[in-house]
Amino acid sequence: MHKYSVGQTLELLPLHGSSARKAAACEIVALLPYEGHMVQYKVQSSLEAYQRIVSEADLRVPAEALPQA
Repeated sequence: MHKYSVGQTLELLPLHGSSARKAAACEIVALLPYEGHMVQYKVQSSLEAYQRIVSEADLRVPAEALPQA
């Protein structure tokens, strides 16, 4: 089951050990079918002209969007 929804803006985490993917805001553009052991999304990063397919573990809610205690 997907944790996030289409249109939601999240933080795309950087890919460790690679300079190919930088941390940036991204928007969920599609929910992809469950693939074996991970939930995947198609996202559009604010830093890139193309869309990426990423796993749910590569995304997080931005700190400013979390409820304040």
